[in-house]
Amino acid sequence: MYQPLVSVIIPTYNRAYALPATIEAVLNQTYKNLEIIIVDDGSTDNTESVVTTYGNKIRYIQKDHSGQGDTRNVGLHLAKGEIIAPLDSDDIWNEDFLELSVKHMLENQLDMFFSNWAHHISSKIKVNALAQFLKSRHIPKSGCYVFEYSEFRKILIKDSLATSSSLIVRKSEIPFGWNPQINIGDDYFLQLEMIFKNPKSRVGFTDQVLWQKNVDTSNICDGRKGVAFRQLIIDDLLLINATFKDLMSDREKEIFFTKILQNKILVICFSILERKIGKEMKQIFIELFSKPKLLFFAVKTGILKILIRKIPQTQR
Repeated sequence: MYQPLVSVIIPTYNRAYALPATIEAVLNQTYKNLEIIIVDDGSTDNTESVVTTYGNKIRYIQKDHSGQGDTRNVGLHLAKGEIIAPLDSDDIWNEDFLELSVKHMLENQLDMFFSNWAHHISSKIKVNALAQFLKSRHIPKSGCYVFEYSEFRKILIKDSLATSSSLIVRKSEIPFGWNPQINIGDDYFLQLEMIFKNPKSRVGFTDQVLWQKNVDTSNICDGRKGVAFRQLIIDDLLLINATFKDLMSDREKEIFFTKILQNKILVICFSILERKIGKEMKQIFIELFSKPKLLFFAVKTGILKILIRKIPQTQR
């Protein structure tokens, strides 16, 4: 069976403590036709000494700190593989991740493929990170589900299903790479660009858990949360909207506007909880209440659930 070269691109920044486990997971893959490119985004810890212990098994690039999207693009520029596999520097692939992912991609002639994962948050493990999506569909546990183009586009507009470490993508289908101006959702931007620019894109998914996602306070947007985190999301959504608005239908534009609105509501709520009310809140209040119907829809479709999860019991 044909085995195309896979370029594994690992961006990293001050993750020397987690990087060895990620590297070992790639080296232990049952799929062997791969290259490993680690791009160091200006780390100040001992990342270099960790990576150099692996010798010529890894191509190691150092650069000034410029953010995740730009760092991924350096790896993409150097990649020789037909297939690109981005991997965050604290996530762990199962040993058969690439073998099964490439198999599904080739058998179904896919441009992009992603798998389910186990979500590790501190000491808790949440399997089936895509449970909400899986609820309404009959997806084989270990087989490949191939999306209709319109189906995946509709899902993607609402939210990204696939995080970076779950993806493999044909290099030829990546229009420009990751947007370096995106704060958080650079993988989301990439997927939107692929879908908007190529209406013939074929995307597949398996419910089989093929990797482990790790989350701690050091990797949620450099530890930011609450107001700061939501503001980053708003900035990303505004940039995505500005970039793709001419390619969106009116309904898609409305969905994006609602998402922006929801995050602005959360900025106000978290500002109150964090006692950080400022002058900028006035403008957000005016914007929110100028569109009462959309405001009600935004609250109904997402805000209440998030707030109930975030507000401590003593503050309810």
